[in-house]
Amino acid sequence: MQGHLAPELVQETEQVTGFQEDRFEESPEAAGQWAAQAAEAGQPLGARPLELSQMEQVPSLTDAKSPGAKGWLQETPVLRQTDATNCGATAAAMLVRANGGGQGQTDAQLVQSLESRYSDSKGTTPDQMGQMLAGQGFEVTRGAANFDRDALNAALETGKKAVALVDSNLIQPGASGNTPAGSAHWVEIDGKDAQGQYQIHDPASGSKYGVDLQHLTQAMNSGWDSFQGGGMLIVNPQGGDAGALAAANANHSATLGDSSGIGSKNNSFGSRESGS
Repeated sequence: MQGHLAPELVQETEQVTGFQEDRFEESPEAAGQWAAQAAEAGQPLGARPLELSQMEQVPSLTDAKSPGAKGWLQETPVLRQTDATNCGATAAAMLVRANGGGQGQTDAQLVQSLESRYSDSKGTTPDQMGQMLAGQGFEVTRGAANFDRDALNAALETGKKAVALVDSNLIQPGASGNTPAGSAHWVEIDGKDAQGQYQIHDPASGSKYGVDLQHLTQAMNSGWDSFQGGGMLIVNPQGGDAGALAAANANHSATLGDSSGIGSKNNSFGSRESGS
């Protein structure tokens, strides 16, 4: 009969229940090295790293404005045209003032200088308006032959403005379907109010008023039937070389036709206006 085998001896091993203990304080040599490194970094020994909220805030690259994102410097004034045909120069002068330009000139002198340089006695064509805006450092970012609600709303929301070639009678407050057609007329579109109405700066009357979507659409689009032109130019105070801006602006202004914008048939200059 065989005897029972003796059980093998099993050596018990110490169970590791956690990370090894940091022996920093038990090593004078290591402690000295850490102290030297902390001194070189200018941080006291044992100091905690800075929290994110304590660190200097560095602007994100995505927050930086593009080189051409310069904004308007002040509120756009409402100016009144000084003769029967310089509504275009007057609308442009409003933008010049909004951008802090025309220093040392009265409003009338500013309008006259723009008119004499870029327009003629017949008024201001869309091409001349593009040249006029370029000469003042303004970039036309879009031209549309008809009212483009989405493009205009997006432009106004991002701080741009617009000049529009509209029917001089149909843009007036209170105009209706029975209002007789007028002539080509430049106005400045400065934004929208809390009720969603477009804010019109009208050189003919030197006044500011609001119009709704349907009103502005009719005033802008009907011109192709009455004077073979119309539309809008979206404007950004880009800055830069006037020659390059003029060439770029011409690509947009051509879509509005070649009718000269003049004044309103209902204003005090009506008797001097062609077609009155």
